[in-house]
Amino acid sequence: MEETFSVENPIRENIDYAFKNLIFYVTASTQLDIYIEQKENFKKVLDEINTILAIYVNKESLVSINEEKLQNIKFDLIDLDTETKSLKSYFAEWSLLWLDAIISLRMSEIRLGGVNNGR
Repeated sequence: MEETFSVENPIRENIDYAFKNLIFYVTASTQLDIYIEQKENFKKVLDEINTILAIYVNKESLVSINEEKLQNIKFDLIDLDTETKSLKSYFAEWSLLWLDAIISLRMSEIRLGGVNNGR
């Protein structure tokens, strides 16, 4: 999948792949001993991500997700990434990268006028 993944192509496979990776890294972050001090903050972010995932699944569109909600999650992940930089772990950073992919896919969907059902 990673060979064909593109934020410029808002097909369901790309959107699902980005969500799977985002959820993986945030969920894993709640389980890592190295992030014990940030655990509750990662759980809060995971709850917010589950909220936007539910919107996407129910509406079948990223456009239905409020831009402000995405930016708030992004700011929370930036804070967590900054807090954990010295821990030499990449989970917070990769969570942020996958959220950025979802934001980019949303922008592509807006530009193209909807989720592309084809490949």
